[in-house]
Amino acid sequence: MKDVTKIFEKSGSRLVRAVLGQGGVVLGTKVENFSGVLAEDKVYAESLAKKVESQTGVKGYISTDELPSYGISKAEKELVEAEFGAKENDVVIMVVDDEEKAKKALNIIEKEIAAKVG
Repeated sequence: MKDVTKIFEKSGSRLVRAVLGQGGVVLGTKVENFSGVLAEDKVYAESLAKKVESQTGVKGYISTDELPSYGISKAEKELVEAEFGAKENDVVIMVVDDEEKAKKALNIIEKEIAAKVG
């Protein structure tokens, strides 16, 4: 888990800027060999998002598989991937919220994905 807030300080994403403006952070985690899974398995992705929201109040997550989107640029995506040393088959999952909630959300995501990967 890493804090990548500095990459998004001048982001074009209104969502990210709003959270950062309230003292929030952008935390992320790299999942090796998981590229495309969240984008292709919508049921799993939705279930994971609902679990995170019900347990932390965080309204979801953003994966590099979805980017560029949500006002997040290709350059920001590339900086995040470089920060994590992500390879072609890896995905970085990010949560944008206050630090405590973001950490809890990423912990849940990491555990759920570990259980899925087996």
